[in-house]
Amino acid sequence: MNIRLRRAIRLFLQRAVGRYGYHLYHESVNPLISWDYPQKEWIICNFCGTVFHRASVNHSEFLACPNCDAIARERVAYQCILNEIYRRFGVARLFIGQSNELSQWKMLECSPRHNDTRRKIYQDTFGHYLASDFDLRTHRADIKIDLTNQDDISQFPEAFDLILCSHVLEHIPDYKQALQNLHFMLAPGGLLILQVPLLEGEYTPVTWEEFHADNTPVFHRFSFDLLLDLDSFFSQATAVVGRLKFRIRSPEIAKNKYDFLNKNQERCLILGAQLSRYYGLGAPDLCDAFIAYK
Repeated sequence: MNIRLRRAIRLFLQRAVGRYGYHLYHESVNPLISWDYPQKEWIICNFCGTVFHRASVNHSEFLACPNCDAIARERVAYQCILNEIYRRFGVARLFIGQSNELSQWKMLECSPRHNDTRRKIYQDTFGHYLASDFDLRTHRADIKIDLTNQDDISQFPEAFDLILCSHVLEHIPDYKQALQNLHFMLAPGGLLILQVPLLEGEYTPVTWEEFHADNTPVFHRFSFDLLLDLDSFFSQATAVVGRLKFRIRSPEIAKNKYDFLNKNQERCLILGAQLSRYYGLGAPDLCDAFIAYK
């Protein structure tokens, strides 16, 4: 077949995967989509369904989807949502944008990375989607919610079926108050998907000056023992990781990061190397999240 025609067909199949499903990606079913790349070089975005070439480093802050801009750590959170859909409804969805089961859910996302395409998919998929931010300066959002301000929180008693709070808690001095208020805003049976940078083997308060790229101060370095804090407010909490048994290579991560989970493996959901590779969830040492239920 003419190379130009094959490339055109491949590009069509990449766009069409959102409508027709993951099988279009799989080389054994449709080799035209990946005829000039090894299969391991492709990622399917589990938010919008776009298939794209793995073109950056395997880090949690990279591997951005060219359509919705979801990065690796965000796709870890989306995989938690897809797993919850399967647990509740027995339906294995491939990406958030095709998940009709969410049409009655009310969702709050705290301080999200804004993207117009992703926001539209949220609004089309969920019954109600609301984005919040601490001061509406650093992130584009619909409403100001300070997670430690009772006046802000009191407007939303048991209001949300799902709250996604990613890389926010480490910037809040009284993080336990924030956890209590997140619980307050969840509807009965609702779930919190929580992500923080997990760099240590045990909780470490930051007593030195530390800032993230957006110039927000960091007050805490968390570890998997955050599960114990979640136990104080939620009926059930689970840690989600890409893998549990592997060699940590990143110099920014403590070598004993997984010691707590290795002693409490019953509280851990392991996504696995194959799923992490297909969905582009990043290197295993930063592929993690927490799920907590009201």
